Amino acid sequence: MTSKERVLAAIEHRQPDRVPVDFGAHGQVCVALRKHLGLAEDANLHALFGVDLAGVGPGIKRQASAVCYADPTREVTEDGLYIDLWGVGFRRAQTPTGEYIDIAYHPLRGPRGIGEIRNHTYMGPDDWDYSGIRAAAESLSEYAVFVHCRGTFEISWFIRGMDDLMLDLALEPARACALLDRVQEPLMERLRRILEAGGEAVDIAEYNDDVGTQNGLMMSPEMWRKYLKPRIAEVFALIRSHGKHVRYHSCGGVRDILPDLIDIGLEILNPVQPLARGMEPVALKRDFGRHLTFHGGIDMQEFLPHASVQQVRDETRRLIDVLGYGGGWIACASHNLQPDTPPENIVAMYETLLGREIA
Repeated sequence: MTSKERVLAAIEHRQPDRVPVDFGAHGQVCVALRKHLGLAEDANLHALFGVDLAGVGPGIKRQASAVCYADPTREVTEDGLYIDLWGVGFRRAQTPTGEYIDIAYHPLRGPRGIGEIRNHTYMGPDDWDYSGIRAAAESLSEYAVFVHCRGTFEISWFIRGMDDLMLDLALEPARACALLDRVQEPLMERLRRILEAGGEAVDIAEYNDDVGTQNGLMMSPEMWRKYLKPRIAEVFALIRSHGKHVRYHSCGGVRDILPDLIDIGLEILNPVQPLARGMEPVALKRDFGRHLTFHGGIDMQEFLPHASVQQVRDETRRLIDVLGYGGGWIACASHNLQPDTPPENIVAMYETLLGREIA
C-alpha cells in the first residue's frame, strides 16, 4: 500500500497492511533524535519514521517575524510582544524543557461593546497566497494530504480572554455570538479558498478548536451544543461539500460531545489524550470505533517520558492489536512529543509501529 492508500483504508475502517503513522515533535526533540541516531542535522525524520500524512496550506503574504504561535506575526513591538493576524499578543518563554510561546495580550479584554467587537481588525482571507497549494499537494500524491483550519472558539477567547468570553457566553450571549461570528466568517472563507485551490489532490481537512481540559469540557455540554456545535457543523459541511474527510482536533476530555460530533459528520478525532477524563483509547474504540478513526492515543504526558523501552514496545503492540484492528487508527503520540521524552522511547515506538528497525 502507498501511504495514501494506507490512511484512507484506516479511515474507511478497512484493515491496512500496517497501522498508518504520523509524527509531531518540539524542535528540541528532533535535534535529540538526530543526535541519538547519528544522523545529519537536516535528516528527514518524517521519512525515517514512515509518516503517512503530509500537510499543505497557503503562504502568508507578509509577516514581521517567523516567530509565532499558530498564526503569523504581523507586528513585533519594541518590548518583544509578537502580535498575530488577529491582534493577539504572544511572548517567548524559556522553560526547563525548551522554548514556548505564551499568550500575553488579549486585545478585546474588558468592557467592550458589540460595535468594538465588529470593528476590531481580524485575520483576512486576502492575507494569504493560495496559488501554491495545488502543486504542493500534487507533489505529495503518495501521502494522505491534509489542510488545516483554526478554530472559532479558541481564537475568540484568545482575542477576548478566556474569563471574559466564558462570562459573555453565560451572561451576555449576544456579545459572545458577535465575536464568534466575526471570527468564523474569515476562517470559513479562508478554508473555502484552500479547499478550492487544493481540489482533488487534498484528502483530509482538519478543524482545530480546543474545548477540552484534563477533567472534561471547558463548558457544559449544553452550552457547547447551543453556541459551538452549530458553528462547527458549518465548517464540517463546507469540508464535506468538497468531498474531503473531516478531522477534528481538540486536546483534553471531549467524550461527552463525541456523539454530537459524529452526528455532524466527524470522521477522524485527534489527538486522543489518554489521561484526560473519558479518553482511554480502548474504551473509545469500543464505544465509538464504528464511526471514528482515532488519530494519536499513545500517551506523551506520563507514559512515553517515563516508561522503559520494553514497556513502550509492549504498550504499542497492545494498541496496535486493539485500536488498529479493522482499521480506524492513525498511530502517533497523544500530542507533539516534548523534550522530556527519551529518544530511545520514541525510536522504540516507531520501530514497533513499523515492524522494523530504524537505523
